[in-house]
Formats: sequence, structure tokens, C-alpha cells
Amino acid sequence: MAGKNGFLDTLLTSPSTERYRVGFSFLFLLCIFLAVGQISDGMPNNMLLMAAAVIGGYMAINIGANDVANNVGPAVGSGALSLGGAVLIAAVFEAGGAIIAGGDVVSTIKGGIIAAERLDDVSAFVWLMTAALLAGACG
Repeated sequence: MAGKNGFLDTLLTSPSTERYRVGFSFLFLLCIFLAVGQISDGMPNNMLLMAAAVIGGYMAINIGANDVANNVGPAVGSGALSLGGAVLIAAVFEAGGAIIAGGDVVSTIKGGIIAAERLDDVSAFVWLMTAALLAGACG
């Protein structure tokens, strides 16, 4: 297996790169926070929207890591692909899946978790949806 000790494989498995992976995750969440802050400037519940976006970004990191582990583990463990090749393939198809099916997922979450018409207070709906998002991110 020629690609087993390639540059990308060494980079992905090196203990010294762990802090960079964590740092990139925090940078990603900070960028989400700032971007939503720019977009929602002057809107009511601006900070709640920014917090919900960060929770959603954290949830995306968790779901992506789980999906990649389920698919990359067997391919790399069996020797069918190098770690670098498997990560590149996973990145392409994870992004493709989010782009192609993301709208349907958002539609389901928007109307399929809590029936907004059954609530009298709009702020209760906002807090319930935030709680559902946080539960999904932590679960």
C-alpha cells in the first residue's frame, strides 16, 4: 500500500495536530457566530439566534464526525483506502449530501418537531426549538 504513510495520512494521525483540529472547530463556530451576528444585526432576539446558530454548527460537526467515522473506519481498517483518500472522499460526499438534502432536513425540523400552532406564546416556541437543537447537539 503506497499511500499508507503519505503526507496526509501522517498529518491526520499525528498527535501534534490535535490542537489544530480543535482550534479549527472553535474557529468554525466563531465564524458562524460572527456571520449570523452580521446578518441579524438589529433583529429581535439577535443573541438567541447567534447562540442557536453556534449550537447548530456544533451539531453539524458532531453529525459529520459520526458519519465519517462510520464510513471511513471500515474502508481504512480493511486496507481498501488510505486514511487521506478516505477523508477526501468523505469530505466530498458529506458536503454533497448537505447541499442536496439539506433543504428537506430543514423543512422537517421546521415543522415536524413541535406544532407551533398549538402554542399561545411565540417565545415559548423559540425556546422549545432551541432546547430541541441543544438536545440534538449533545445527544
